[in-house]
Amino acid sequence: MTLSQGDRLGRYEVLGPIGAGGMGEVWRARDTELGREVAIKVLPADVASSPERRKRFEREARATAGLNHPNLLTIYDVGVEDGRPFIVTELLEGESLRRLLRHGLPSHSTSVEWSLAVAHGLAAAHAKAIVHRDIKPDNVFLTTDNRVKILDFGLAKILETETGEEDETAVLSTDTEAGSVLGTMGYMAPEQLRGEPVDPRTDVFAFGCVLYEMLSGRRPFAGGSSAEHVSAVLRDEPQPLDEAVPRSMCAIVRRCLEKRSAARYQSAGEVAAALEAIDPGSLGHTPGSHSSAPIRGTRSSAEPAVAVMPFANLSGDPEQEYLCDGMAEEILGAIGKVRGLKVLARSSSFAFKGRQTDPRKVGNTIGADHLLEGSVRRAGDRIRISARLVQARDGTQLWADRYDRTISDIFELQDEISVEVANQLRTALLPDELVSFRRRHNPNREAYDLYMRGRYLWFRREQGDLMKAVDLYELAIEIDPAYADPHVGIAEVFFAMGYWNLAPSRQVYSRSRNEATIALELDDQNAWAHAAAGFIAANHDFDLVSAEHHYTQALGLEPKAAFCRCWFSQPLLIQGRIKEATEHLEKALEAEPMSALVKSMVGVNLAYPDPDRGLKLARVGFEMEPGIPITGCLLGMTLGEFNGRYEEALGPLEQSASLGWPWSLGMLGSYHARLGKIDAAAQVESKVARISANNEVSPWVSAFIAAGHGLVDRTLDALDACVDQGVSLALYFPAMRSFEFVRDHPRAVEIQRRMGVVQG
Repeated sequence: MTLSQGDRLGRYEVLGPIGAGGMGEVWRARDTELGREVAIKVLPADVASSPERRKRFEREARATAGLNHPNLLTIYDVGVEDGRPFIVTELLEGESLRRLLRHGLPSHSTSVEWSLAVAHGLAAAHAKAIVHRDIKPDNVFLTTDNRVKILDFGLAKILETETGEEDETAVLSTDTEAGSVLGTMGYMAPEQLRGEPVDPRTDVFAFGCVLYEMLSGRRPFAGGSSAEHVSAVLRDEPQPLDEAVPRSMCAIVRRCLEKRSAARYQSAGEVAAALEAIDPGSLGHTPGSHSSAPIRGTRSSAEPAVAVMPFANLSGDPEQEYLCDGMAEEILGAIGKVRGLKVLARSSSFAFKGRQTDPRKVGNTIGADHLLEGSVRRAGDRIRISARLVQARDGTQLWADRYDRTISDIFELQDEISVEVANQLRTALLPDELVSFRRRHNPNREAYDLYMRGRYLWFRREQGDLMKAVDLYELAIEIDPAYADPHVGIAEVFFAMGYWNLAPSRQVYSRSRNEATIALELDDQNAWAHAAAGFIAANHDFDLVSAEHHYTQALGLEPKAAFCRCWFSQPLLIQGRIKEATEHLEKALEAEPMSALVKSMVGVNLAYPDPDRGLKLARVGFEMEPGIPITGCLLGMTLGEFNGRYEEALGPLEQSASLGWPWSLGMLGSYHARLGKIDAAAQVESKVARISANNEVSPWVSAFIAAGHGLVDRTLDALDACVDQGVSLALYFPAMRSFEFVRDHPRAVEIQRRMGVVQG
């Protein structure tokens, strides 16, 4: 079977070749159902009929499918077409460590960073009783968004259990007889060369070989022939590393390369701990061809990381802040569509709004190589925009220009600046990228101005501003009924109000659904309209199939949409699709590293499969912005529901409740009751009763309070009401500790069935 562009393997459409190796051909393809690009590895035709090669190929699929870690290649699917098996994996953009080393050595600090990622990935594989057996620079991949991935578990072997039986849920054992050798010459451990049993310490030896090569540019054991090389590994010591290499790193390499496996680190986890213990100050500033950012990309010599800073308002009118922020946000969105550029999220750059900060400090803090700075001065219909692109490491100006136009030229201005920045940081834009800059609908200028004002209020995330934003969006729609973005804005406001119990669910979710539907009718390529539709489908309609469709569409259009990934992870977690959910959460963190809300949301969701890490992230989110009620609420939930630390949860929940967050009251009353603090619980319940006299309080709050007292019927009544009213948070009660005592009750099972969480 010879593949070519346009061929189909099941639901996958072949787009073109990526490469080939001993274990298969790799092709770029498109998943026609999910609308995403993937990589497909197909067994070569000349070896497809070999039972041994096919078995090794299947072994790679089974080994990789059982792994879930951000530093390991993610497998999506396995299939057979015309007798040839194939594996579908995530599509990686970047280069192998082997190719990167040809361009020069990384700095010592970067070597530690990359090696630590490899160690963490290996530790995850070893935890599943899988030994890679072929760690080498070719199988370490550095993506264009600065991730490190371990590839090719084609030689992986399942470790025997203590009973001597192999775990049938992992990978098949090798069929090779004693004395055979599988691996790559130059990275195999002594026991591997002798054909002896392998274990995690075998990978530790190979890891040491790779680290040695990163630090020196040569392999630790030389030999003109295979026999000479084997002799060197078994008998010789590697040449000492250069004196410039820190002693701590030399010590790690030496221990990894011990001939006797008992003398090495006993696990990749131990290697990771040793790397983490290195004093960063000891690494110095030894120059190298690579730094931790950027990593070389496939379409250019490097993928620059650029941050669009908030534009300064020079108009002397605070009311023009919306225009300054809107300009920066539009340019950020435009250049974010350019392949070969890493554009940092709004939360990263806008964290410096209103502060005079040295470019070097900003670059170091958020990982930016370049900063786009600008200012806006408006007088009537005239607007002057000054923009400049600077190199973060030394503040050198790469480009600058000034534009004097009328406000009616604002779209052309944004496009001109975006194209100029993209061209400065990369080769000329491709035709399809130029097309992507164009809007599907050029809105009326006045409508656009109103939309930007509403957007400015939305980003302030203050409860009193939400309905003001809606008023502005509605005015924009009156002026330009074909403008989709204001409809999306209204949908976002109302589903946020419903989700956080700021208004009755049925009322606000119905409006949100209608607005998202209208937006999609106007523009079916609007990512955030799909995201809003997905949110309503999951959190109000409990239609998880429709939710997945819309979330997938949204992420296909805006892969860096961190909040969408957080929302998508929630129904996935409840359905037990932990691996997929975790992948979305990791990508959300990568996209929005400076967002307190993203850290809090990722933390509470990640706490479901990983309570310790989830709690760490939720704490960071709260510490970043303790003055907004959401972070305190999510920290309290993470502490209580996923870690059982009810006493500790009271503090952040009380702070959140004092800021007017209703959801926190439910958990606060529940935890007081659970801890035996009946008087304190009664005070919270009295407050809820007072609020109920004037406003509708979600039955979700009542469910928590009843659960704190262990009242089965009242808890189930409240949960039933949540489903009847379409209260979003009800979807997650099966995962929460507070409701463990009713989870298996027939009524609770029926509630879950109604929400699509269990079948029946």
